[in-house]
Amino acid sequence: MKKRLNHILSTVFAVLASIVLSSCDKDIPQPNDSLKENTVIVYMGAENSLYGFSNNDLNEMLLGSKDIPDNCQVVVFRDDRSMPSIFLFNKNGETIWKEYTTDLNSADPATMKSVLKEIIRDFPSKKYSLVLWSHGSGWIDEPNNSRSVIVDNGTNSTANKGSWIEISELAGILASLPHMEYIFFDACYMQSIEVVSQLYSYTSYIIGSPTEIPGEGAPYHLIMKSLCLANPQGIIDGYASAYGTSHGVLLSAVSCEDFPKFCTETAKYIPSAFPKDNMPRTAGIQIYAPAYGTSYSTQRAMPVPYDMRSAMHRVLSEEDYTAWEMAWKKAILYPTWAYSWDSMYSPSTHGNFHCSMQDKEHYGGISMHIPNVKYDVMGWNRDFQHTPWYEMTNWKQTGW
Repeated sequence: MKKRLNHILSTVFAVLASIVLSSCDKDIPQPNDSLKENTVIVYMGAENSLYGFSNNDLNEMLLGSKDIPDNCQVVVFRDDRSMPSIFLFNKNGETIWKEYTTDLNSADPATMKSVLKEIIRDFPSKKYSLVLWSHGSGWIDEPNNSRSVIVDNGTNSTANKGSWIEISELAGILASLPHMEYIFFDACYMQSIEVVSQLYSYTSYIIGSPTEIPGEGAPYHLIMKSLCLANPQGIIDGYASAYGTSHGVLLSAVSCEDFPKFCTETAKYIPSAFPKDNMPRTAGIQIYAPAYGTSYSTQRAMPVPYDMRSAMHRVLSEEDYTAWEMAWKKAILYPTWAYSWDSMYSPSTHGNFHCSMQDKEHYGGISMHIPNVKYDVMGWNRDFQHTPWYEMTNWKQTGW
């Protein structure tokens, strides 16, 4: 009898154990050959003035879904003026995967982290790539200047005032996720060396624009295959082809593997090139926003982004620039250019130096911050000191 009871108990425990293991298996995707090769996650923060463009881009994705390889998929989270939804695109077209019943703040770090983890759980894949779609303002990342990327007004309106995700917060989110094949910013101003310095550990490539992009953004019907194949050059070339060189787009990709070496090379020149007590003249360097202090009030939102390659050419000797440029060419890839691009800063008020190509020969496709005493009132020089780029490239030795 005792032996039989032991047998029954062992059987019960075995069944219970199998149930527990089965339950765990459902929560934790297990690697296997049936997994998708790459899942592209598009996080679309459109509860702002861009809401109308989000519908256009979803239609473009549907049109381009025929180009999605069999072993890939595109999953889109969209939060616009209606309730948020998750869409699945594959070679067979579009499926509405989930419709939320309450509004979400897509610019809240906890929300973004939760949504991305939910997508990764529900769509297990060998690799992941991330597209961040919304407004962007670059590297400004402190409480008094809390703008970076994704804006949610919280009122399901067209306003652009509300919550933003700061770059340091985005880095914290990415640290909890699988390594990304690329992070593609379909947003203005995000291809900044300061942004890259905070995010390069979490991805193989960072793709974006150093300046403003058109409201229509990426032509998704032309780049779906390149998105799925994690092909940075294909993404950039397809994007640029939709606009041409007049009213075009500026884009580049950063090789994150080569970024630390690029920082080491750049650190050799920063202290002598930008001493606080003898700063170089910046006139003639390619810029991507008008000079701070002009009459257009919205310019107070950010310091001037300078094209990095153009700036380094201005401040370095020919010999030093040639050596530095070799490292730049390995780290900054596929810069595409245009004669001009659209801007919210009216050329009739500010001229066109910020929205037309002034230094085509040394244009580099990525921006950098150059400190200025007039930025002290806004705290931008202080904020700059908190970027990894400041530490990685010896800016402290300049006195800034």
